[in-house]
Amino acid sequence: MAISAFVDVIVERDVPVPMRDGVRLYADVYRPAEGGPYPVLLLRTPYNKADAQTMNYAHPQWYARHGYVVIVQDTRGRWSSEGEFSPYQREGADGVDTIAWAADLPYAAEKVGMYGFSYCGAVQWLAAAEAPRQLACIAPGMIGSDAYQGKTYTNGAFALAAMQSWVMFAAQDTALRKGRGDWASELNAHYAGIHHFYKKLPLNDPPEPMKELAPYYTEWLRRPLRDDYWASRSLRERYESIRVPALHIGGWYDLFIEGTIENFNGVRGRGANAQAREHQYLFIEPWFHMPWSRYVGELDFGPEAANRIDILQLAWFDWWLKDIRPDEPPPKVRYFEMGRNVWREADSWPPAQASQGERRAAYYLRSASRANSINGDGELSTEPAGDEYPDVYVYHPSIAVPAIGGRSGAVPDLTPMGPKNQLPVEIRNDVLVYTSAPLVEDVAIAGEITFELYAATTAEDTDFVAKLVDVHPDGRAYNIAEGIIRASYRHGLDKRVPVPSGEIIRYAFSLGSVAAAFLKGHAIRLDVTSSLFPTFDRNPNRVANPGEITEADFATATQTIYHDAQRPSRVWLPVVYGT
Repeated sequence: MAISAFVDVIVERDVPVPMRDGVRLYADVYRPAEGGPYPVLLLRTPYNKADAQTMNYAHPQWYARHGYVVIVQDTRGRWSSEGEFSPYQREGADGVDTIAWAADLPYAAEKVGMYGFSYCGAVQWLAAAEAPRQLACIAPGMIGSDAYQGKTYTNGAFALAAMQSWVMFAAQDTALRKGRGDWASELNAHYAGIHHFYKKLPLNDPPEPMKELAPYYTEWLRRPLRDDYWASRSLRERYESIRVPALHIGGWYDLFIEGTIENFNGVRGRGANAQAREHQYLFIEPWFHMPWSRYVGELDFGPEAANRIDILQLAWFDWWLKDIRPDEPPPKVRYFEMGRNVWREADSWPPAQASQGERRAAYYLRSASRANSINGDGELSTEPAGDEYPDVYVYHPSIAVPAIGGRSGAVPDLTPMGPKNQLPVEIRNDVLVYTSAPLVEDVAIAGEITFELYAATTAEDTDFVAKLVDVHPDGRAYNIAEGIIRASYRHGLDKRVPVPSGEIIRYAFSLGSVAAAFLKGHAIRLDVTSSLFPTFDRNPNRVANPGEITEADFATATQTIYHDAQRPSRVWLPVVYGT
């Protein structure tokens, strides 16, 4: 049945949905006034059902006018719903109960699809892992694969800005639910001044409202190793349970991009049935976490990067919920190539032409005397080094290098997000800057960037940070990707081993996945330093629990970066074409 753009929509608000334990979760229901039954689109959110994530998506009435029953539900312990909020803990069971309730509505067809991004993406996976028979497909946006790696921690470094800003926001609703308007006001004041709050130590002694209303925050800090606690909360452990097609939506500047890609590949390889394994699709824009737009950070990626997710999702749900198959089979992967600002298609990620070993290009760190800052002589070269002196800089956590843009989340004025000019930090002597000669032709990359670093430190623990940068002909330098490793985690995420003072150690870590073209006349740059604050917490240069550190624990680390024939520090780029 064709649906008119002028179809009347019935809206029912605060509809109770009973859970198996007697708790009632409340939902708003949007449906066409006439006809039916219609398939269901379900959005379960901890961020207020009345908002329905409309910062990024069309309003539920838009989907209802296209022939869907749209149900937007407050998750357990959030906004209008009963129960206590404990992130992710009951979302699987609650999702199953809600799906069964929705499919049984008199005006609903027994086919349910789910959408939503971030936490609302995670609840889709958690419900899908329970294999409810009425769930036909999902469209999770910008969500990770692991509760520890790439979310709460990355290679041992605590994701300070993302975690603190999220917890502080989430706790405000909990305060109001408990009748503590004073706590909500206090949290809001800290939220407004969060750039000052990031510096407050120790991390495990937050203001009383955070401590009382969000005990999970201090629990995360007590668990800096990836143990069974984290494994039990991770999606990557449950790919074998997924039985439905999924449209994975990601962004190159989103903090969850690696997890989004892992979810896509994980279900393709390990899904519970052929339908799931054969019908995973990946769609990657140049966006950060939110809002979704062609304008990201300081760059305009052009009209091709405009937000068309609702049209994409409508075709997706029409396919799996209404059996309206696309005229042409869609590509498994559609990704946006930054720089050229064009769309590419592939059958896999990474694209086949970038996954072959001979296409991985090594760019070597070089310097004649010192690579400190853009005033130094650091060079990024395809020619290996011979006999060269190492570069030396000093890191002290009291004067950490600030993160300018990048892959944090979730609000750009609160956390470091997106492409931004890196010159304000590249003038510092505690940032080593290695820049290629201007390119004589375009160099495009698509895949994972890895960094092989030979370094020594005088501290028992420290961080090493690397940032890939696109240098424009006029000198502006925009971050493309970034990575960090906490040295004491070099043997794995489940243990910490102090670093012997002065010992030269090989570190290998990822700067993440990306698709970007460095254009002719531009240059490729790699920045190396030891902090990315407040995206990550400041390493005190000691082996200590991140929640317990105070300024009294800060120590100085002298870092030596080697780049010679025996110790060839280099970044590996997945070149698609060019040299």
